Amino acid sequence: MAVRSQPQSRSRKTKPAPLTARTADRHVLYQRAVQAPETDARFYDRWFRKYAGRPLRVLREDFCGTAVLACHHVKRHPDNRAIGVDLHGPTLAWGRRHNVQPLLDAEQQSRLSLLQQNVLEVQRPQADAILALNFSYSVFKTRAQLAAYLKNCHRSLRPGGVLFLDAWGGPDVMQRKTDKTRHRGFVYEWEQRSYDPISHDIVCAIHFSFPDGSRLRDAFVYEWRLWTLAELRELFVEAGFAPVDVLWEGTDSKTGGGNGVFRKTVRGGMDEAWISIVVGRKPE
Repeated sequence: MAVRSQPQSRSRKTKPAPLTARTADRHVLYQRAVQAPETDARFYDRWFRKYAGRPLRVLREDFCGTAVLACHHVKRHPDNRAIGVDLHGPTLAWGRRHNVQPLLDAEQQSRLSLLQQNVLEVQRPQADAILALNFSYSVFKTRAQLAAYLKNCHRSLRPGGVLFLDAWGGPDVMQRKTDKTRHRGFVYEWEQRSYDPISHDIVCAIHFSFPDGSRLRDAFVYEWRLWTLAELRELFVEAGFAPVDVLWEGTDSKTGGGNGVFRKTVRGGMDEAWISIVVGRKPE
């Protein structure tokens, strides 16, 4: 009697298990909710070319965290190199395991250096551009501290190099509130917890909530000083940068929020909340 072969079962794609506060990785959630590394790598390359007249080859990402932006810069061109600087060893280790190894091949990894050091002390190798994003420099709460950082950045750049800092403000930023944004599988919550108008100290936190009702509270907590654009521009000039410009984000006419388009401007709008980028070039 002929033996019939058993029918082969077709492989089925299984849906990933729903995220919960117990199973979710806060760094993965942060990267999905806050960062857009491919877009940012293109953005800063384009603006660097406008200021320096040459391609951005050596990028230093201060307060780099998981270094995903540095990884994407390295991927953009075979001559690109990146240096990521951060004090927090466990976060750098997470970035090596989850970003560097999956995103970069061996040759690309050789062009990326991650340094567990103080951004106030690192000066070599000199970079074409330094980025301090997501308001991370706001950990410096005194004028002397921030001035020291900007001066160190000036020393760390090649002639003609460029420093980029993002900034935020507006009356809405000074209010106690929580904004929620829905993403696939979770909700991102940005809490403005407290603000002191005398010191400009501000405390903010990031939480994540999930379909099962669980919540990852205080996934990240920030104790910063809210710096004004006037202060930042003055400190850039004192550190030796010239010119010093502000790139102001436009407004989406439908949502009233930012539209992701930045233009050089000398007068900002009276927006309830705004994001901008301060740019300083080191003279040749």
